[in-house]
Amino acid sequence: MITCNPSVSCRKSYTSITREDGEDDLRLDDVEDDLLSVDSAKIPSLLMRSKSQIEEKPIDLQRATELKRLLFGSALRCFSEEWKIQSFTFSNTKNLQYGIVQKKGGPCGVLAAVQACVLKHLLFGKESDLSRPLQPSDALRTSCLYKALADVLWRAGDGKEAVVTLSSGRQQFSPAGRYKADGILESLILYRFRKYEDLVTFLQQNINQFERGPSGCILFTVSVVFSRTVELVQKDFDVPTNCLIGAHAYCTQELVNLILGGRAVSNVFNDVMELDSGDGNVTVLRGIRCRSDVGLLSLFEHYNVCQVGSYLKTPKYPIWVVCSESHFSVLFCLKKELTSDWKAERRFNLFYYDGLANQQEEIRLTVDTSGTYIEDKDNDLIPPLEYCIRTKWRGAVVDWNGTDPIL
Repeated sequence: MITCNPSVSCRKSYTSITREDGEDDLRLDDVEDDLLSVDSAKIPSLLMRSKSQIEEKPIDLQRATELKRLLFGSALRCFSEEWKIQSFTFSNTKNLQYGIVQKKGGPCGVLAAVQACVLKHLLFGKESDLSRPLQPSDALRTSCLYKALADVLWRAGDGKEAVVTLSSGRQQFSPAGRYKADGILESLILYRFRKYEDLVTFLQQNINQFERGPSGCILFTVSVVFSRTVELVQKDFDVPTNCLIGAHAYCTQELVNLILGGRAVSNVFNDVMELDSGDGNVTVLRGIRCRSDVGLLSLFEHYNVCQVGSYLKTPKYPIWVVCSESHFSVLFCLKKELTSDWKAERRFNLFYYDGLANQQEEIRLTVDTSGTYIEDKDNDLIPPLEYCIRTKWRGAVVDWNGTDPIL
């Protein structure tokens, strides 16, 4: 794929020729002279190499049908408007420039999970600006975004390959049978990569489709599914009829787990759990397979509905997706040692970001585990976020530092 200068019209571009020995060569068919003279330096370097490491294929009716069944449970369902208008656009609010803005409810699980992965690069990556970590430049936050997307896709592909889906702007197949067109999936081109470096370069060159959209969130979600493959995602589920997008267009836990850990498992405990029914039948429930880069805290654990395992509760980096009241947001700490040194857990600051809340100011919470918090069970005004924090730091006292608690 070549990104052309809008002022120059391209008649033809690079194409792949299969030689008799089965290898692919690249041929420059017929490109405008102006493009060759003006933009030749901008042609992606990965296109100069053999295309044996990258495959390009348009989506077809069969793939689109299988994808919709996995996403929604039916090929007759479509992405909601909330999803169609959502991309990974950053906030311009002072001290919140790192935050991805959610326009409407629905895809918060994808946005929060990607936000957490962006923060990993922003706070602890090689390019992190320690002098002002939460005030990144436009270039830095975009760089952290495409690197985060690359990490997620490569992990979903088991560290061997990844798929990126981009919109071609034109229909690739004719909808038929029990398939309802949504105007997005029908235009996709699938690009398969077998080298991580090529994946990063390609995302860097095409990040505008994800960052500014209009449907960047959908493109990324589909990319993650195809990177893992439809068949393996379905095998990850506890129940084969599960789906990735549930009622009210909300992300399921399976979709969040797919982004965070590369597997669309249905549970948040460690490893696997076997349930013996007593009649010789054993049901295997799959959980998180290893310590995650970024973690998760859940209000459901406070209500004893689930048990978040240590692989998510104590991730490699002090960044957590927070599941509370059917909504996903993010908590994070600026000190990496929080998840590796128990002494750092005595008293520390956590920053909270919710892309849907039209947040206008920085929210910094001070967590003190040296004291003892005594819960007033008659108090209905305890913020759910505090309950989530105490699922990891039991009995911690949380100070909102003058910010109005989020109820």
